Amino acid sequence: MSGIARRVPVTTVGGFLGAGKTTLVNHLLRHSKGRRIVVFVNDFGAIDIDRDLIDTIEEDRVSLRNGCVCCSLNADLVSGVAQFARAPTPPDSIVIEASGVSDPRSLDASLATLESAGMIRLDLQLYLVDASLYGALDYPDRELILDHAGASDLVLVNKTDLATDAERRALSGDLDEAAPFSPILETRRCAVDPAVLVGPSLSIRQSARERDAGSPNAPAHSFRTWSFETDRRFFRDRFATVLSELPRYCVRAKGFVGFAGTPGSTHLVNLVGTRADIEACPVALRESVSRLVFIGRSERFDEEQVATLVMGALAGDRRPETMTRWSDRAGPSR
Repeated sequence: MSGIARRVPVTTVGGFLGAGKTTLVNHLLRHSKGRRIVVFVNDFGAIDIDRDLIDTIEEDRVSLRNGCVCCSLNADLVSGVAQFARAPTPPDSIVIEASGVSDPRSLDASLATLESAGMIRLDLQLYLVDASLYGALDYPDRELILDHAGASDLVLVNKTDLATDAERRALSGDLDEAAPFSPILETRRCAVDPAVLVGPSLSIRQSARERDAGSPNAPAHSFRTWSFETDRRFFRDRFATVLSELPRYCVRAKGFVGFAGTPGSTHLVNLVGTRADIEACPVALRESVSRLVFIGRSERFDEEQVATLVMGALAGDRRPETMTRWSDRAGPSR
């Protein structure tokens, strides 16, 4: 597998003190759905890991039976991330929890060397805001939060159950102005589908596990998910247009795509917010040429419109497409 295919997707998690970053990390570890995640955290002792999940404990690392690993940020971050990225079997995703007052952009700069070396791919810049605390902060702290939120791909407004309607409206108005291109998701205790937070896996077997991951113990959320498979290829220019239209309906889209004119090649596609990436990825899809999953908020997701956009970018006219709802779930309203 080439260096491109080995790039590990990285999710960075920022947020003011007490916004819920550690809660989010715990949530991802409990609901990994078979995905092997490595998380780097500041406060190693604050991670509340179920004892039944723990396999081994070292000085700065806990390995879990579900394939996940939790590491302390006390060691050098860049070398720690590089160690996992260079492993013979690299993880499916790496999640890094930033300190409570740090600028998320400084963390991105630290990872830029690894990204340019082809070891990782900065997949998602996530920022958490405490809906119940924001209004009580002084002006400089609120400005800091809004500045950091505006530099992120996705903003998670957490603890909405502890905030009044007036507090939520005020925060929403500030975020709309400060982060107009970042989707805003409201949550309680960071209960968001992990598929929104981690990028597409390079493992076809992993994709199948995610496809069948519906569980009565899955976290409540307010997302709808629609998946599409086809043995036909896409026109690249039309597909790029589709990606520019999808943010109207989707928080995220990801998967593998084959383009007309490039037989035998596969491309990795990732859309989060308004940022879209397409990169060559030598992964052989035996079952189909293209496989995509689209994730959107229930109140905005229009499956028929998304299907129309996607179908309009297909090349050729060989055989009917296979469209399957791997997961089409809607949780309670936030």
